[in-house]
Amino acid sequence: MISKFLHKIYQILNETVFPPKCPVCNNFYRPPNDGGGVSRGCDGSPNNLALSLRDQIDRVMASYLCQNCIRDLVMIASPLCTFCGLPFRSRQGADHSCGDCITSPKNFRVARAPLVYETIFTEVIHCFKYRGKIQLAKPLGELLLTSFMFFWDKDSIDVIVPVPLHIKRLRSRGFNQAYLLIRNWPAMAASRSCDPSRFRIERDVLIRDVPTLPQTAFGRSQRAVNIKNAFDLKSEEKIVDKKILLVDDVYTTGATANECARLLLNHGAQQVDVLTLARAV
Repeated sequence: MISKFLHKIYQILNETVFPPKCPVCNNFYRPPNDGGGVSRGCDGSPNNLALSLRDQIDRVMASYLCQNCIRDLVMIASPLCTFCGLPFRSRQGADHSCGDCITSPKNFRVARAPLVYETIFTEVIHCFKYRGKIQLAKPLGELLLTSFMFFWDKDSIDVIVPVPLHIKRLRSRGFNQAYLLIRNWPAMAASRSCDPSRFRIERDVLIRDVPTLPQTAFGRSQRAVNIKNAFDLKSEEKIVDKKILLVDDVYTTGATANECARLLLNHGAQQVDVLTLARAV
């Protein structure tokens, strides 16, 4: 009891002398007293999840972003493409296939993301990936786990695979952002009274053995060409007859996810789904 009281006093003094600064807008802000985060367990009904997803995202990010930036995060909502998850500009009607998925069917089954890749969230992801703010891996990982539990039914995924970086880029950056996002999922799941064994992460299934140029340098059609045959499989026995969740930070054109899915399916995976933090629109 005394230690908790002293910790609280220390926290108040520390925030008074060194108030947290939002990494996006650089404004000082006051984090919530409860530390943010999410407390919901694994067994919420779909209706409750639908009502609380935005609230959970706000709570997860509350200790790391100011309220103004949190309010400007744009969620992806229906109607959207039933395959690639693209939100339609019209806010009317039900989910349906987009034109691109009709004319160019994807190798993966479905792709989903909780937030739009726009100004505020783009800055958050850039802080994480390029500016050394790896402390953002915790809230972004929680956000992604919350989204996974919202979009996928219990036991619908056997293996979770991060999209790999080429060894040269990994050495340059120092970490694979896709793996950092899911590394602590078992512990996070246990804290929500979920079975951590459901979250089987295989970080070395896929390898990226071709040092391609960054996808941001190419247009839609060129991205597929740039990424073609850039990956290889290291551990086929871990994915045969398995339902795979492929995880990355951003879905732009889907070229990277589609190429990884093609390789996994060609080596015996039963199906491949895709989850990212953000979706370009």
